[in-house]
Amino acid sequence: MDFIIGTSGHIDHGKTTLIKALTGNSTDRLPEEKKRGISIDLGFSYFDLPSGQRAGIIDVPGHEKFVKNMMTGTFGMDMILLCIDSKEGVMPQTVEHLDILRFLNKTEGIVVLTKRDLATDEETEKTIEQVKELVKGTFLENCPICEVDSISKRGLDNLIQMIDSESKNLKQKHAERDYRMNIDRKFNVKGIGTVVTGTLLDGDIHKGESFIYPIEKDINIKNIQVHNKNVNVAHPSQRVALNINLNLDEIDRGYVIAKKNSLKAFNMIDVRLTLLESASPLNHWDRVRLFHGTKEIFGRVVPLDKQVIQPGTQALVQIRLEEKIYAKTSDPFILRQFSPQVTIGGGIIIDGSVRKHKLFDEEIIENLKIKEEGKIKDIILNYLRDEIFPTKIDDLVFYSSESKDKVLKELDELKQEDKVVIRNDKVLEKEAYLKLLGKLKMFVISFHKTNPLLPGINKEELLKKLQLDDDRPFFNYMLKDLNDQEVLMEESGIISSKSHKVQLSDEDEKIRKKMLQDICQNQFDKLLKIDNVVHNQKDKTILGILLQKDVVILRDNFLISKKCYDKFIKTVDDHFNNNKTLNVKELKDMLNMSRKSAITLLETLDIKGYTKRIENDRVKVKDFK
Repeated sequence: MDFIIGTSGHIDHGKTTLIKALTGNSTDRLPEEKKRGISIDLGFSYFDLPSGQRAGIIDVPGHEKFVKNMMTGTFGMDMILLCIDSKEGVMPQTVEHLDILRFLNKTEGIVVLTKRDLATDEETEKTIEQVKELVKGTFLENCPICEVDSISKRGLDNLIQMIDSESKNLKQKHAERDYRMNIDRKFNVKGIGTVVTGTLLDGDIHKGESFIYPIEKDINIKNIQVHNKNVNVAHPSQRVALNINLNLDEIDRGYVIAKKNSLKAFNMIDVRLTLLESASPLNHWDRVRLFHGTKEIFGRVVPLDKQVIQPGTQALVQIRLEEKIYAKTSDPFILRQFSPQVTIGGGIIIDGSVRKHKLFDEEIIENLKIKEEGKIKDIILNYLRDEIFPTKIDDLVFYSSESKDKVLKELDELKQEDKVVIRNDKVLEKEAYLKLLGKLKMFVISFHKTNPLLPGINKEELLKKLQLDDDRPFFNYMLKDLNDQEVLMEESGIISSKSHKVQLSDEDEKIRKKMLQDICQNQFDKLLKIDNVVHNQKDKTILGILLQKDVVILRDNFLISKKCYDKFIKTVDDHFNNNKTLNVKELKDMLNMSRKSAITLLETLDIKGYTKRIENDRVKVKDFK
């Protein structure tokens, strides 16, 4: 299993020299870095361990002016080497870097006491005592401490063995999730084009189509390199270089390459924030710098469960950002003071928010706590609780930040418990489903009361009334459910109550027969329009009855009997079985009809998409229903 090691620590505490000793390569690549002898930006290399594993390694700058660059590198690290000068001991950036690593939920690491040949045993022992005090209560509390001198190589073999041993404790990354890579470097290679690099956080990434945020553009990954070798696929916890089809000036550090539609943009995020004991109290609307992935975003703090966040305490907070963020649930973040720029806290993102929250809103606080606990089933039910329409399963996958397989497994259990209704790719809480069923029945019954002479309501009209235009499979499932209950029925696209019967009076029946007779008379020779037979509201209602089974509306509101229309369709279909084209004269002769009627009928087929006009001929586009 490949994994990423990251160095961390105060300026000039031997991080870059240690990496050179481990890998044989210097990670200082910028001219200014080589001139000044300090790391300014991120450096990358790799080496192989005795077990055969390959460890990528990230070198971060230690100077306080470059903490921003340091944070960019730490998000993708699996194991930390906290470097401390054996002679100089714990320094300010040692403390700040450890605070940052704690907030990023790092779990594995080694404390490396560097420059051992320059320190006496007494100085080293003093530093060890400082380290033990520093790491109390952190993920490094029980970690190994290794004494190393990178120049003489003293202790280096021991450190390599420690790294190999500690790597067994690393958790597997989520290969089943959608891939995501935060860009931390970009450059141009002559003859190749634009190359971006980053640490792959989740999922496997392949050559081919991909997507880049926040510019939300389709891209093509032309080539992938891992540790300077071309590969077809890269895996989580690998340092990856991607050759993509964008210009260098179109992208920047902090952009994200991920599967299309796998990330959403938010201007507000709800978080669990821990404020450092060294920080000042945080008040409503304080301006802060938020670091997420490889991006820095300015924002304002809105406490949700307390008015003022005191140093050393935790709080639920909404951060209202000054630009969009593309993040997922449980992503870690770092918070720095706007000015002066010092680290003041960090935590995890609980949810991306689309609406502003107020202080002490108990419902919001409870919802955030449920999501924070991370039980998938509770998260799903909590999400569905406020939904009155079917929800896409993919939306639940995004909201929970879990794999689709896990979400489907939990949904199946909820279905067995009769708590949700699932149809195709949509899901609805059972209680909301029953309410929607009730609404459907109410619409149909109400229609019957208002239109007693009509057999039922048009299915398309009912879909719009229920606002389920985009949920037809779910709507059909509801109809089947109510049909099984002997409540509603569907016939030829008309929905009605099973108890409803149309009963025309003798007078109305006479009108119906007369209207049908008028429409059928000289049918192919002279077509009537709706205005020719409808003169009042009762006529309109009776025509509605005829349109259910006996009459068809053509182009420009012309009417034709269903019997004649079926004959017309059969005649045209038979013609196309033996001919490639059909014109007005041919149809006119086949059915002994007027030219005007032939044109109206053919234009109706064009509108319905069955035929297409090419000059004076028609060609068949699709089969007739």
